[in-house]
Amino acid sequence: MIIVGEKLNSSVPATLKAFNEGDEGYLVELIKCQQQGGADFLDINTSICGENELEKMLWAISLVKEHSNCGIMIDSPSPAVVKRAIEECGGRDVIINSVTLYDRFEELAPVAKEKGAGLVCLPIGKSGVPESLEERVDNVKALVSKAKGFGLDLGKVYIDVLVQALSVGDNNGKVALDTIRATKRLFPEVKTIGGISNVSFGLPKRKFVNMAFLAAAVEAGIDSCIMDVTSLDMRAVMAAATAVAGRDEFCLGYIDFTRGIE
Repeated sequence: MIIVGEKLNSSVPATLKAFNEGDEGYLVELIKCQQQGGADFLDINTSICGENELEKMLWAISLVKEHSNCGIMIDSPSPAVVKRAIEECGGRDVIINSVTLYDRFEELAPVAKEKGAGLVCLPIGKSGVPESLEERVDNVKALVSKAKGFGLDLGKVYIDVLVQALSVGDNNGKVALDTIRATKRLFPEVKTIGGISNVSFGLPKRKFVNMAFLAAAVEAGIDSCIMDVTSLDMRAVMAAATAVAGRDEFCLGYIDFTRGIE
């Protein structure tokens, strides 16, 4: 399982405040806490910083490199920001987040190939996020075909399963889980990824929904989770769900996790 820490994202009010105010101490603490929580990569998104997006992105990358050993997920809607930012990530594993069938793919797939970076691909068509599993699967097939056409290593292609809020659609959780299963069945070498916390947006006591969805996603076969690794509850669910799903030989990962808590 590839764990991506979600906290260095400008959509989080406290993180945005730290970016805008230049609060290095706060950001360094977020970086260290996420590494201690087991993050393999740290997602960095400064898009809400407006015209300062690139400046704040480069600053955050420098802090991650100085204060952690984590890989870096460059999360930006701007190909120009991604291209500049990836030059600052030397020595670290990188995932580019993200492209769609019709947006940014042609600009960023060559960058991912040249740099050996992972590439998050959203199965979104011209009409937006598909509601049906069938349309999502068609888009996944098209994305994988495009990735092959660019000569990408399919082991570094991440299909985002488009986790959407249950508060706006009763079926959103199930469709995301079915997208995981369908993608892994069709393309075992391709990775699946999802933002776990998206599922609970707009609901009270969000962590309970996040925990339930995380367990279900692990059982469905998800390869990478963008999640709150600073939460002991979420880490516990990850460890236990991985063991229950038969993805933890002799439960060694779970046993190791329990040794670190009281």
